[in-house]
Amino acid sequence: MSGRLARRRLLLLLGWLVLHHYPLGCRAGEDAEAETRRPYLVPLQVQSCFPCHGPRGQSGSSAIPSLAGLPRDYLLQVMRAYRHGGRFGTVMGRLAAAYEEVDLIAMADYFSGQPIKPQKQSTEWRLADLGRRLHRYYCRDCHGGPEESAKPGVPHLHGRWMDYLRWTLWDYLVGINQGDEEMATQLTALMRRHGAKGVEALLHYYGKGEP
Repeated sequence: MSGRLARRRLLLLLGWLVLHHYPLGCRAGEDAEAETRRPYLVPLQVQSCFPCHGPRGQSGSSAIPSLAGLPRDYLLQVMRAYRHGGRFGTVMGRLAAAYEEVDLIAMADYFSGQPIKPQKQSTEWRLADLGRRLHRYYCRDCHGGPEESAKPGVPHLHGRWMDYLRWTLWDYLVGINQGDEEMATQLTALMRRHGAKGVEALLHYYGKGEP
């Protein structure tokens, strides 16, 4: 048995085990009600994500991103980058290599359809207020806001884990991860004018999860 096939089978087995240990909760709609009654309706590939990213993609750890509510195209882009070595991750590169394209599509379809649940975090109001102003100037056109639509395929950042966003932004800034050209331009401009405090201010604004 090849190493890749063995990893794939292990991940699917992990998903099956999660089925019996992680409550799936519920959300509005007949599909969610059916899923709650019969959790095996959730694809095994998707269930294999629950131990780290939480049931329904709601992460309980500030070091791990919630997947719920992320755009489908964005999820596919990130997972493909992990799979082909274009994005850095402590374990995600090895995990993503075990999946096929059909698995990535199943994950993106599922998690993009889950509701966003803002994380409760401690923020500093002065930094959050500065971050609100910086967001409007540097980030709003693409990422939108709590009550505004983001560009297609671009995630909302409000209510996401601050720690994970912090590490991700710095990975982009030092060149470990490659974002699109517009994002790189805006981040560079932000750093030149406001330095590390500007990045931290954005994080406190996003962590607050409010307009």
